[in-house]
Amino acid sequence: MAKKKKRKNKKVNKWSFIFAIIVTVLIIAGIKYLYRDAIEENETIRFIGRIISSEDAGDTIRKRRTDTQKPYNITNGQKYYKSLVDKNNINLLLIGPDESGTNYDTMLIASIDDENNVVKFINLPRDIYVDYSDEMKNQLKKVWPSYSSSKGIFKINAAHTLGKRINYKGGEGRFKNPEFDFTCDLLEEIFGIYIDDFLYLKPSSLRRVVDYFGGVEIDVPYLMKYSDPTQNLYINIPKGLQKLDGEKAEGFVRYRQGIDEKGKYKSIGDIERKKNQITFVKAFIDQHLNLKNIGKIITIFNDLNSYVITSVDSGEKAGEYGKLAKKLYDNKFTQVSEEIECSNMKIGGIYYLKLKTAD
Repeated sequence: MAKKKKRKNKKVNKWSFIFAIIVTVLIIAGIKYLYRDAIEENETIRFIGRIISSEDAGDTIRKRRTDTQKPYNITNGQKYYKSLVDKNNINLLLIGPDESGTNYDTMLIASIDDENNVVKFINLPRDIYVDYSDEMKNQLKKVWPSYSSSKGIFKINAAHTLGKRINYKGGEGRFKNPEFDFTCDLLEEIFGIYIDDFLYLKPSSLRRVVDYFGGVEIDVPYLMKYSDPTQNLYINIPKGLQKLDGEKAEGFVRYRQGIDEKGKYKSIGDIERKKNQITFVKAFIDQHLNLKNIGKIITIFNDLNSYVITSVDSGEKAGEYGKLAKKLYDNKFTQVSEEIECSNMKIGGIYYLKLKTAD
């Protein structure tokens, strides 16, 4: 039975957790597979082959790119007012859904400039208004006549739902999934950022990772107190420097509104929440991105397979990112973040964020 279970654990989905907690897993992934005992597995051989090959990992990832051919414009020419990344950067989209999985709570792009050894974090506010084109709306109306009455349907965190409804590209896009293909094509159209790969990470995974590493020390800027039984979300984090366990870390990155010290309602808005999420990511990397934690990453890796969906689904792809991560680590990469500029707006009584656009 143990032998059978061991073989089962060697399936391709073992590669799925690449880039969870952004750069940390990228760096450790390569080392994990170099330490495996059973190198007879084909995927492991491919992984090691990529690690030891002479070809630059960044160039290999870029060579996998294909032209984004859309059946129609998704938006009415909606374009962010400035360029956020260089066209040669490698971009990974990290997605964190809410407890129900209906909407995306977090959409974080990690853009890797492997030439200058910089990782830029771009956290997209979930309330960004998407100005969908008439063609897109017509396609949606065919399969969902009452879509316009759905609350918040034009928010960017609901884009994947629309992609699934219209069966975008018939499931034959670069990720072979209408939800992720639609979301990534939309981001490219609005922000000019080509998404090379994605990783969908459920909240429960975050809790497990943080607890496994013994918590994350963060200076919490204010009392975070909120309760939502429908999402099984209970947040009660005092202000000040402290070590957050997995449950509190999840509360920290998800907190958006609640009760302040005087018992009055407090709302920080989506943009402020994105700042907190960036703070968490940077703190986790700073505190746990070191060689002494290699064993911990190796042990926890398999336990997270059922919580992750990713396009990094083969040993060869994992090897590319493992090699790229080693390069970043050896050269002491730097981290920067970019805020998306928006303004408040309401449509039909629904709160949105309006992007600052070129026009």
